[in-house]
Amino acid sequence: MKRLFFIGIRSEFYYTRLILGLVGVMGYWSFSDGLYAQTSESSLPSVEEPFGQQVMISMESYAYTPSEIVVKAGIPLTLTLSNESFLVPHNFLLDDPSGIRLVDADISSGDTKAVTLTLTEPGIYTFYCNKQLLFFPTHREQGMEGRLIVR
Repeated sequence: MKRLFFIGIRSEFYYTRLILGLVGVMGYWSFSDGLYAQTSESSLPSVEEPFGQQVMISMESYAYTPSEIVVKAGIPLTLTLSNESFLVPHNFLLDDPSGIRLVDADISSGDTKAVTLTLTEPGIYTFYCNKQLLFFPTHREQGMEGRLIVR
C-alpha cells in the first residue's frame, strides 16, 4: 500500500534526496555570494565620487520618469538617460526658458547616454521627445515631456 503512494518512484528516499540537494545548491549560492561580500575595501580599485548633481531619467513608452526635476543653478548636472522602451527609439531635447535648444540626444531602445551641462540661469527648462512614427502624433503630443526646474 505504501508503494502505491510513490507511483513511479523507485526509492522511498527520493524526496529526502531532492530536498537535501536543493539545500546544498542554496548553500553553495549563499556561500559564493558571501565571498564577494567579504572583499576588503583596500583590495578594490579607488573610484572618485561623482562630480556635481546626478539625475537618472528613464524613458518608457511616451513618458519620462521622473518627469519633473529640481536642480541648483551653477552646479554641473549630469543627466543619465536610459531608454527602457522595447524597440521604440526616443530622444531627449532640452530647451531653455527662451526656447533655445541646449541638449539634443538620440537614445536607441535599450541604450543609455550621459549628458553633462551647467545651467546658470534659474527657470523652467522643458525637455521632451519629438520622435514620430508615420502619421501618428509625436511622442511629445502623447505626453512625453517634462520640466527641469533650476533654482
